[in-house]
Amino acid sequence: MSSEKTSTFSEPSYAKSDKAKTDYPWYSPNIDKYLVPETQKLLEEYSNIPRDKQSEHVHEVRDQAWAIRSYPCTGLGVWLVPFISTLPAYPTILERLKGTSNGGSGARLIDIGCFLGSDLRRLAFDGAPTENLYGIDIVSHWDVGFALYRDQDKFKAHFIEGDMLSINEDPDAGSGETTPLQALCGTADIVSISAVLHQWDWEDQIKAAKKVAALTKGPDDLVVGYQIGNVEAKQIWNKALQLHHWRHTPESFAKFWDQVGAETGTAWKTEGKLLSFEEMGWDPEDNRWMELGDKALNFVVTRLK
Repeated sequence: MSSEKTSTFSEPSYAKSDKAKTDYPWYSPNIDKYLVPETQKLLEEYSNIPRDKQSEHVHEVRDQAWAIRSYPCTGLGVWLVPFISTLPAYPTILERLKGTSNGGSGARLIDIGCFLGSDLRRLAFDGAPTENLYGIDIVSHWDVGFALYRDQDKFKAHFIEGDMLSINEDPDAGSGETTPLQALCGTADIVSISAVLHQWDWEDQIKAAKKVAALTKGPDDLVVGYQIGNVEAKQIWNKALQLHHWRHTPESFAKFWDQVGAETGTAWKTEGKLLSFEEMGWDPEDNRWMELGDKALNFVVTRLK
């Protein structure tokens, strides 16, 4: 699906160039250290892959994903470390998806930049019905995800290959054409978006976050995820990626969502926390190509109106 005319790029140039090369600072030949006990248990009990076969399996899958896009998370293997289940809001997310928090039907979760669908599989493993799970990505790794988790017969989540920037925040002003991605507007109870917003500067992050807001239904909806932040709120020039990025602190991220709310007629409560790479379960040596002061910013943003 093509993007609307916009200055904001959706795919960084580094991810599409020289995909066969492995001499990037964000590529590790061996990613066994990220095959942590939680993931070993998931692969063993959910995917029926014996532990002595898992290393070979995840390396084969990583090579398949790397051939599609040379993303840092792909090359380093950090996608093997669970994320969504570490959020303080995870029990609430699970309750809503199962419908146990209100005695009704389960909530809908949309994962933007879903990649292999690892967070969605964790939700499935913990009992969330997969019919109300949606994954969106600008390029499909969906079949590679099925190869990783071996669950094509039971995983019923929906996947849409599309550019989130193509979402029209004001459908009444559009041409009337409704794409599968556009049809999700105003339907999400929970939006998960990790390792996406940080690729842009402040202005373009605002543009993207307004698209995220357009997916939500109303009060009490959640936007959760992580991105690379910094101990100082500032725009940086990432020398390795040759791109400008805005790095948030929890305070600047709250102001950021205040601006999103002001421009969309909504309101948001933002909870963010900076975590070291070690606290995320990542090897700091694998992130030496990042900028001084960079950390992971985990967030839960709640829609108030």
